[in-house]
Amino acid sequence: MSDVKLLPLSSDYLDLVLEWRNMPEVRKNMYTSHVISKKEHYEWFERIKCDATKAYFIFELDGKPSGLIGFVDINHNNHSATWAFYSGNTATRGVGSLMEVTALNYAFDNLELHKLSCEVLEFNHSVIKFHKKFGFQIEGIFKKHHFADEQYWDVYRLAIFKTDWQRCRLELYKKKMPLSPGKSYRENITFSAEKVAIFSVVSGDKNQLHLNHQFAIEHGFDSSIVHGFLVGSVFSKVFGTTFPGDGCIYMSQSMTFINPVYPDDQLEAIFVILSKIGRKLVVETTIINVQTNKKIITGVAELLISKNLQLEYLND
Repeated sequence: MSDVKLLPLSSDYLDLVLEWRNMPEVRKNMYTSHVISKKEHYEWFERIKCDATKAYFIFELDGKPSGLIGFVDINHNNHSATWAFYSGNTATRGVGSLMEVTALNYAFDNLELHKLSCEVLEFNHSVIKFHKKFGFQIEGIFKKHHFADEQYWDVYRLAIFKTDWQRCRLELYKKKMPLSPGKSYRENITFSAEKVAIFSVVSGDKNQLHLNHQFAIEHGFDSSIVHGFLVGSVFSKVFGTTFPGDGCIYMSQSMTFINPVYPDDQLEAIFVILSKIGRKLVVETTIINVQTNKKIITGVAELLISKNLQLEYLND
């Protein structure tokens, strides 16, 4: 089971990212294809680190930095963005697929996008095909749009909508992650102060620890905290939509709350199947804080999957 994490790009990783960026197989597919100098690279980082329309992450695989994922042109009004990635780990098979899935999950679950786009130069046929495998569709072609190597190249514009990714994600997990003991699923999540306020109204829990910053500090917290049940709601969301999916019936859920969650904390929900008897699943449910690596919630869920869903997994 691979351990995958997204870590915000920091100065600690800049030299490593520059090494990846200047690899010939990376440069040839970029709009800027010359060898990037260290000065140019560091100046780029200074420009983007405080730009709210951009978000860059180190993709970590089994504790090893393995690539860069970047979201640009992030528009919170339109719920849209453009993205790109490149791997620094050419020795491990399947890294690209793991990066694509992780990026799409983050785009639609954390950034809460409606649409994600990317651009690919026409000669990069394998990447166009690769994106289409994960649900991207070609929206258009910018004819003779980019000049490189003494000629003009077409640029392919691809995009995917949230609903398309939800459907594609379920199909991928049914094929690659059958419902058997030991199989797992991960999902990145965050909870904004706005979501906390909405949950307070919906649930009726208006405890000032969740709504009043100063009150929470006076009671020993660093800031106002997210409701535990709001954090734990990701379990219901995942079970009902992705893993195992639509038609799943929630039978029971235990939760132990270990550490507080503050608005905008980067969290990861981890699901591991402990047993499967007929249509009944027992799943270990854990949430960790990605930044501190501390456990937030631990527990176990019992589920009943529908007969149709069970057949879909068996047939795949």
